[in-house]
Amino acid sequence: MTSETIKSGKCPVCGSTDVYDNRGKSPANHRKFIIVSAVKSFIVDTYVCIKCGYFKEFIRDKDMKSEKLMAKVKDKWNKTSEVTNAG
Repeated sequence: MTSETIKSGKCPVCGSTDVYDNRGKSPANHRKFIIVSAVKSFIVDTYVCIKCGYFKEFIRDKDMKSEKLMAKVKDKWNKTSEVTNAG
């Protein structure tokens, strides 16, 4: 099963191709980084559908491949676990 992503240029919510992103743009009044530790941070690419307003942020591919950065996340952040609905 493949999952459709807004990164393809098509909104997975409304199907519009009116999708824009901030890749390669200078930070101008938008979040461009997520702080991991005092000296480490992720660069964030944001995608937005102009038709329905859906948006999604992704960590830059280069940062995802950094073993040191991922080790910092594992050390400093909480691991998300599956939540079950209790009655």
